[in-house]
Amino acid sequence: MGPGAGVDADAFREALARWASGIAVVALREEARVLATTVSALMSVSVKPPLIMVALGPTAQVLPYLTPGRRFGVSLLGEEQGRLARVFSDPYPIGPSPFGEDDPVVAEAIVRLGCMVQRVDAGGDHRLVLALVDSAAHSPGGPLLRWEREYRRLAPR
Repeated sequence: MGPGAGVDADAFREALARWASGIAVVALREEARVLATTVSALMSVSVKPPLIMVALGPTAQVLPYLTPGRRFGVSLLGEEQGRLARVFSDPYPIGPSPFGEDDPVVAEAIVRLGCMVQRVDAGGDHRLVLALVDSAAHSPGGPLLRWEREYRRLAPR
């Protein structure tokens, strides 16, 4: 039996539902439209150079477009942006676009990153997108979190 072979998939999902995670929207422009998806698997990889990694499921709307050299935006959502997280977790989001005219980032997000894909690798049933960050901006506010399959906010201090 190989490593990980004895772990039940449902038990693994249940265990990781107890890992609190920030929520982000990954978006890119494709001709006249913006394609976007909600993610919770995002991490900082390096400061010099500034790199992030995003894990995307095989059905993520943006995945086929995230090829090396492609620009995209990452918006870390604030605690009042649960509606946007739900909208972009749907494969066919509807409603007014929250994206500006430049990089496809949510103007009101607490963090806005402009990125360029460096490479895409297999990571089990997901794809791991390594990206160079070439612009970063932030605003005040608390993060939107995902914990036990619900959107939450930090408790006041």
